[in-house]
Amino acid sequence: MHRFDELMRRGARWLALIGFFGLVVLASMTTLDALLRSFFSAPIQGVNDVSAVVMAVVIASCIPANLAERRNISVEVLGGVLGVRPNRWLRLFSSLVVLIFIAAMAWQFVPFTEGLHDSNRRTWVLAWTVWPWWGAATAFLIYATLIQLSNVVHDMMDLIQGTDAGVRPLPKVTTSPSEEQR
Repeated sequence: MHRFDELMRRGARWLALIGFFGLVVLASMTTLDALLRSFFSAPIQGVNDVSAVVMAVVIASCIPANLAERRNISVEVLGGVLGVRPNRWLRLFSSLVVLIFIAAMAWQFVPFTEGLHDSNRRTWVLAWTVWPWWGAATAFLIYATLIQLSNVVHDMMDLIQGTDAGVRPLPKVTTSPSEEQR
């Protein structure tokens, strides 16, 4: 299980790198289009089409890595004040909420992508078929759901075993200046 988990997390990092590369290409195309449009009145045809389909894939490709590295926004003040065990419960609860949210997104993307496939929708200028791009975004969200499910399992194991494997340490919370002097 540990080996599979590590492969999933490594794959998420590679996927984010590919997404970042796609974002750089898209930004370069947009910049070049703006320059050509401004100085030579010669825009690149289809930049908006490329942007419309690539952006969803770029965003969705970064979500698995964000979840794998646990880079989502969290406020750990309450867990720090309540202690280690309640903090584990709060971490498990927040992991479950994120899992439900990501799974719901992936679940809603499936019929949306099927609808794009059935309607054979295409981009306006380049006439690219749209559904494969959204299919990739859907697959990335399903992958993110699996990674978050792994996070939930890890949080459950931490709670049961009383460990904090792979979790950033909480800052020490002091309640009075006299505690800092000890």
